[in-house]
Amino acid sequence: MEPVDVQGLHPRLAASVALLAARKGRAVAGVTPLIRTIMAGRDPLGASSVVEAEHAEALLSGPGIDHSLAIEREGHRLTVHVRDLVPTLTKEVWPSLELGHEARDGWWVSEHDLIEALLLLASGSVPSSTVVLSGRRRWSAGDLVREAGLLQRRWAAGQGGAFSVDVLAEPHRPPVRVEAVVQGEEEPDLAPLHALLSTRQSEGWRPQMTVREALMHHLALNEGLNLA
Repeated sequence: MEPVDVQGLHPRLAASVALLAARKGRAVAGVTPLIRTIMAGRDPLGASSVVEAEHAEALLSGPGIDHSLAIEREGHRLTVHVRDLVPTLTKEVWPSLELGHEARDGWWVSEHDLIEALLLLASGSVPSSTVVLSGRRRWSAGDLVREAGLLQRRWAAGQGGAFSVDVLAEPHRPPVRVEAVVQGEEEPDLAPLHALLSTRQSEGWRPQMTVREALMHHLALNEGLNLA
């Protein structure tokens, strides 16, 4: 696959994109000394497998003030408005994920899936337009908090090596329910993103990481969840 330029991204996010691109066998351009240092500190083996190119047709930039990202290619600029992201790879770049009394409903999606989508979008021509990127299922704040609490208890038990029957017997996940969108709530329009990604892969926009897995990665990233 052709390379992508990451220099316009926040250095921490650029490191995440470069490391994930390396796993896909994709070269990256615009790797600064700071980005190299971040990659080496986070994943020395992964950093050693990153292939650097001198030039790339697609340039990535952001996130901006509204946490949007941009892909520039062949004179066109595609803006990706990221909504309801669970940070799973990069710290101190995205809004904090509130999992306590300030938790909210959301169409949650993992940072892993965001980066996968960016790399796919950047692999071909893009229109000068804006697309929304989020998860496909709406999670209530209550379900999100219950799932996070379960994972936090199991993580804490594992840290102390003291799994109890009560912890292991907890339900695996909240029941999946189809919920009506509340009047006045804006459901993300994923059709433009899906249509564009369908030109890259047959399934279009189909996040691969479940919210449960995303919360597990978020827990590992932060060594605990923000349940206060």
